[in-house]
Amino acid sequence: MAKTRHYDGNPQKNSPALGATLAYLGVNGLLALLHGSQGCSSFIRLQLSRHYKEPIPLNSTALLEDTVIFGGWEHLKKGIAVAADKYKPQIIGVMSTGLTETFGDDMASALTSLRSERPDLVDLPVVLASTPDYIGSMQEGYQLTVEALLTTLAEHPANTLDQSYAEQAPSIALLPGCHLTPGDVEELKEIVMEFGFKPITIPDLSISLDGHAELEAAPVVQGGTLLEDFQRLPKCSACLSFGLSMEKAGDFLKQMYEIPHLNFPSITGLTASDAFVLALAKISGKPIPEKLLRQRSRLLDTLADYHDQLGGQKIAIALEMDLLYSLASCLVEVGSELTVALAASQAGIHRLSLPIPIEVGDLETFEERAVHSNLIIANSNGRQAAGLLKIPHLRAGLPVFDRVGYPQKRWIGYEGTQQFLFDMLNSLG
Repeated sequence: MAKTRHYDGNPQKNSPALGATLAYLGVNGLLALLHGSQGCSSFIRLQLSRHYKEPIPLNSTALLEDTVIFGGWEHLKKGIAVAADKYKPQIIGVMSTGLTETFGDDMASALTSLRSERPDLVDLPVVLASTPDYIGSMQEGYQLTVEALLTTLAEHPANTLDQSYAEQAPSIALLPGCHLTPGDVEELKEIVMEFGFKPITIPDLSISLDGHAELEAAPVVQGGTLLEDFQRLPKCSACLSFGLSMEKAGDFLKQMYEIPHLNFPSITGLTASDAFVLALAKISGKPIPEKLLRQRSRLLDTLADYHDQLGGQKIAIALEMDLLYSLASCLVEVGSELTVALAASQAGIHRLSLPIPIEVGDLETFEERAVHSNLIIANSNGRQAAGLLKIPHLRAGLPVFDRVGYPQKRWIGYEGTQQFLFDMLNSLG
């Protein structure tokens, strides 16, 4: 039996502000501004640059000791103004930290005060996301920021909408959770386009963090969702959200624009992929494309070829909740046995079920509980437990810094599920 502890010996969760940064990095022309200390922003940049192998454009209000005591309200006003004047971004995205939330800095009133002093900044969209470090993990920070992006930018007046846009292919809104890699998001868009839809993806990491070569680093996000795309949301045929954490954001669009919304807790695995593809066929009124039918056939063949190796494997998983459920439910479907399912936070824990209880814990607990497993699935920080227990380790989640190419991995849909099962079996091998 695991020992009872009253501390996190080796936390697996990431900062909610890191999740907020990730969401902002999927919006083109946005300048991300962290309202906190320089150390907080430096740590987030380190984590994300190690994972994506890309420069991370993140600015900070750089609070010091005096502002910890007296508050950083004026620092935030100055930070927004300097960012607007110096870098001329299309959008500014602000996120809070434990430091500023503990003091109680009112970001909304700071922005209102700044706009009264600087009328020239009234039309500049500024998104405010409350992401204190002591509530939740990366997934919650990402979720809150996507919701803030939608509520702020969806109603922002359009300036450059192309009138011919309505004559193009029908649009569909996609809200991918933070558990999907840039490669996953690209796969998602490609599947949707097979049914004749033009995807509007918020946020779109498949353009900004897909590992493309840039001539030089920039202080604002290059690539991602366009500001005009937010104003095109009312014309969408439907909204599809991926990961339970994105359900609330999808419901917001449903209520605001009266468009159908479907949430998919997972799109990894045969059953989950079938549900996604059948939903697209129903919304579009079109038959399932031959390409997807062929991919499904390949997945079925893989399940037949390797059912004896997949069945009965004892798997221990420690991940953010949406990714944990996606991969674990796929493994259960192919007959593997879960020994540990350890989430980084409470998000969705009472709404998603697996054959074993989903618990919240750190990597020290994971190490204690994974002893009799054949495989560990966790981010790169799970390597200590895997090394001590001498158990193979399949990297997943964030950060992954000791394996090449994870951001380009595709583990969703029929083809992605097949690749996930291949990666699992090769890790066991």
